[in-house]
Amino acid sequence: MNKNTLLPLQFVAELHQEMSLIPRLNLKSSRFISTLLFIIFSFNLNASPVVIPEFHGGTVGKSVEYFQETDKKLSLTDAQKRFNSSTTKTGASDSISLGIGVNPVWLKFTVLNNKTNLQKYRLSIETPWLDYIDTWLLNDKNILQHIEGGDGYPFEERPMAYKFYAFEYDFSPGVTEIYIRVESKGPMAIPIAFNSQDNAIKRDISASYQYGFLYGIMLALALYNLVLYIFIKQPEYGLYSVYLIGFVLNSLSYTGQLHAVITYDFGVYFQDWLDIFLMITYSIAGLHFARILLQTKSYAPKLDKFVVSTTLLIPIGMLIGFIFDQLFFAMVLAFLLNTSFVILHVVMGVRAFGANRPFALIFILSSVTAALCITISTLAVAGFIVPYNDYTFKAIEVGMAFEAILLSVILARQFRLAQLDKLVAENYAHTDVLTQLNNRRGFQNLSRPIWQNIIREKRDASVILIDVDYFKAFNDKYGHNIGDKILVEIAVCIAKSCRKGDISARWGGEEFIVFLPETTQDKAIIHAERIRKEIESLELQISHERLMVTASLGVAGSTKGIFETEKNNSQSFEAMINKADKALYVAKDKGKNQVLTFSDFN
Repeated sequence: MNKNTLLPLQFVAELHQEMSLIPRLNLKSSRFISTLLFIIFSFNLNASPVVIPEFHGGTVGKSVEYFQETDKKLSLTDAQKRFNSSTTKTGASDSISLGIGVNPVWLKFTVLNNKTNLQKYRLSIETPWLDYIDTWLLNDKNILQHIEGGDGYPFEERPMAYKFYAFEYDFSPGVTEIYIRVESKGPMAIPIAFNSQDNAIKRDISASYQYGFLYGIMLALALYNLVLYIFIKQPEYGLYSVYLIGFVLNSLSYTGQLHAVITYDFGVYFQDWLDIFLMITYSIAGLHFARILLQTKSYAPKLDKFVVSTTLLIPIGMLIGFIFDQLFFAMVLAFLLNTSFVILHVVMGVRAFGANRPFALIFILSSVTAALCITISTLAVAGFIVPYNDYTFKAIEVGMAFEAILLSVILARQFRLAQLDKLVAENYAHTDVLTQLNNRRGFQNLSRPIWQNIIREKRDASVILIDVDYFKAFNDKYGHNIGDKILVEIAVCIAKSCRKGDISARWGGEEFIVFLPETTQDKAIIHAERIRKEIESLELQISHERLMVTASLGVAGSTKGIFETEKNNSQSFEAMINKADKALYVAKDKGKNQVLTFSDFN
């Protein structure tokens, strides 16, 4: 805005004050007329000024004129001459973005206060990493105030104890010109927010709730999966936790919230270095999490090797940049890694889907969503296509929270499947594959605790051992398939005859065992006879031949808590099994298909 275009604004301001003194012309009419005149005059301006109180709050990028210094640092007077020369640019979006490592920039916009009293507004530049910011407020060429700040200043020397460069000012009626000079080595993204004090406070409260909710989701998921990692030692759970915690810390840093809490002065470029190293921390953890979760190495070894190389070489380059104090070089590498992180996540998801990996589709959905939200935030801050506002700026956190939820679903389902696999493995370890009864190990694991309880309670228990008669002859004559069928049918008979609480198992070969808690030897004999009859009633049709099967059974048990003149004890159980086994073989020697107890031949 040059000096010729400033005159109409001053005229409008003065006219507004004069009209407010006319008795019959109320304030509302006065404001309407002056605003109408202001709009008419604004057609001749490069950038339309901000009118208060009509403008309650928002970004003022489209009302800003700007230019960059070329060879030397300009004074305010030099900058005013440059703005008056009409060789400046006008903001085309809500945020002014000029790139990384560029020359300092001067910006200017004008505020028109249509009211007759002071209006308190807050100006904030909402990228906290900008190193040096100077703002001058002028009225009628007189400097009203000069406000210095930026990330290069110690926190206690900044104009406000706030996450961004910000200050509040009582704008007088009429025209106030605002000149801003920004110098920074980092990305020159300059979203200038201008809000009434009330609106600024409401935005802060709303932002606190929004960030608290998003960070709360991600930290809760991170801590839950960290606990899982500690207990089950699977790397994907630990990497997922580092990924989320790293992102939250990075977000807290680049939004300025972390540095409003940790206010110690570590130097001018501390936040820049911290931002990029936190950025690569979550990027590296995220890439390794993805490759391990999707098992990329098994079906895409070249892609897996590229991911590993990327997460190794770029950080080494950044470390070299840090050692030689090359911030711009390190920043370029950090953004390259972060871009690779977004792209590679999607690529790994697509390759996993092509390899029919479980959860690949959910992974693609989460990765694409996060990529879109990161793109929205980046474009908004860059002032390109996407408008800058509270929602587009926070899109990256929303996208990452959504991705975190979907990835946690994948991990939860994977954990559940792992638990099911473990249960299946344990079941196979304790179950006879052919008969689906317990095997010897399963029998011991189930019966031992019950036997200890029988000893404590001084109760009775018995054991039945069962052996199929002529089983070897059946195998030799009809083959092992028929022998297996006989064993399965007998197992069904035994299972049907058992009561709830009885434990049955295949003891080995054609031999079975049944443990009967709370059962005396006499009652066990009755139970054994029932099993014998069930087996005897079996009829197996083999081709045109009907096959009859019998079994011999041996029984041993206690009565009134006494087994062989001694109270049941820890050694009694094995002794009881041995006695039942001896009774079984006596039964086979005496003609088979009968039940005997160890006392029948003592």
